Amino acid sequence: MTRLHVAVLVALVRLVASLSVATLLVAPASAAEPDSVGSLTVEWAMNRDAQGYPTLQGYINNLYDVPVDNVTIRIDGVNEAGQTLSSEVMLIEGPVPGDGRTYFEVLAPDGATSYRVTVDSFESGAGASASPSEGAERR
Repeated sequence: MTRLHVAVLVALVRLVASLSVATLLVAPASAAEPDSVGSLTVEWAMNRDAQGYPTLQGYINNLYDVPVDNVTIRIDGVNEAGQTLSSEVMLIEGPVPGDGRTYFEVLAPDGATSYRVTVDSFESGAGASASPSEGAERR
């Protein structure tokens, strides 16, 4: 590479970096959406309903200030070896307010020794959709 090529390449890298910073500074705050790395979390526990069936009860926590709706959770039934035996996606009724949480209670899949519960998808208040992969496993 000649010095001219190196100089052009360095100038191009600087231009891209400046445009990236300018875009971040100019972007309106209302355009921010819950991200897929932790804005929605799940806390839950396994219980039994009145008939003795296993249920998962807990909360969808929205750590962002934008409300979300149409939240679906994925419930994986896991055996002692950590292998997924079953997987179900369930819609959680009602919106999850910004900086808030919504309670849920669903029947747990049969035959598992533990469960993994994750937020599968949601729609933000602005109508955008996302599919995070946050979750937790419990026995």
